[in-house]
Amino acid sequence: MVKNLQKIKWDLYKYKSKKLLLWGLKHRYIAPYNDKLIEKLRTIYDGGIPASILLLSDGMSNGHCYDRALLMARAFLDEKYDVKLLYGSIDGIRLNPKYIADTDSSYADHCFVEVTLESGRSIIIDTSSGLVFDKSLYWLIEHPKIRKINKRDSIIKFVESDEYYHPEDIERDKYAMPLILPMIEMTYGRPNETYSLLGIELLQREIEHFKGVINYEGVCQEIDEDMRRLGLRK
Repeated sequence: MVKNLQKIKWDLYKYKSKKLLLWGLKHRYIAPYNDKLIEKLRTIYDGGIPASILLLSDGMSNGHCYDRALLMARAFLDEKYDVKLLYGSIDGIRLNPKYIADTDSSYADHCFVEVTLESGRSIIIDTSSGLVFDKSLYWLIEHPKIRKINKRDSIIKFVESDEYYHPEDIERDKYAMPLILPMIEMTYGRPNETYSLLGIELLQREIEHFKGVINYEGVCQEIDEDMRRLGLRK
């Protein structure tokens, strides 16, 4: 009986969320990341890869909400906007039979970004869906139960501390690029690659842009020569 009830709740959630998602997209209460945001994400790096690529990839973002929400929040720290990291459970996890766990109260925990624009309107950026939501609609879909909020000052302090102890090193991290970028490119044909809104044009564009900026072929050649010099490749 309990399992049947769980399934009914989950089926109702899926039906409701799909209808609201389509309505929100049609009436512009939900939108993909726009070019202005993506340009800012190009300047934020994690492991040698710009956030503009990581946050447009389903495989690199979905299931990694804590890290990816922080990357997204960093894009707003030099703006006048009020930005927060919200932590709490959501229906998309809380009702999913795949994730339900009676022994761990935090199993449905999720992290997402809230930004209050100069107009006073609040938006939610959920990096696990790759979409920007009007806050009221996101609340209607997911019914978040917030347990913790990290405000702008806390985010800035954490980023400064992390950059001090783990400074970004593009020269070192470039060795991971020929491994990571092909992995992301392999996802182009997957039907669940929804981050660029029913297509993969944005992700493809960002990867090609990044390759051009860093002279990707030259980097691969340099790495190959380094490995041969060290005797790691014949």
